[in-house]
Amino acid sequence: MVEQVDTLVIGGGMAFTFLAAQGHSVGTSLLQEDQIEVCKDLLERFGDVIHLPVDVVVADKFAADADAKTVNADEIPDGWMGLDIGPDSAKAFAEAIRAAKTIFWNG
Repeated sequence: MVEQVDTLVIGGGMAFTFLAAQGHSVGTSLLQEDQIEVCKDLLERFGDVIHLPVDVVVADKFAADADAKTVNADEIPDGWMGLDIGPDSAKAFAEAIRAAKTIFWNG
């Protein structure tokens, strides 16, 4: 799909494999280790099209009573898991979406 779009915005669980492909620690976040090399290749070839989170909401566990905070996407603490994009990413993603003429959503 990346060859057919002007902008590809990646959030949610998929973003953490891309962040790992950039060499960032993702703590205990959802991660597809077998796809890291694919993500590296995509970022190398289409980095100008792919938009990743700049900040993420993380928690110390996946539970209603978890401690949560927002951190830079490249500063996920060990033992914490990324759950979603942060407020700065939401603003950037909204701008990209606002400029789009056609939107394909998966998630």
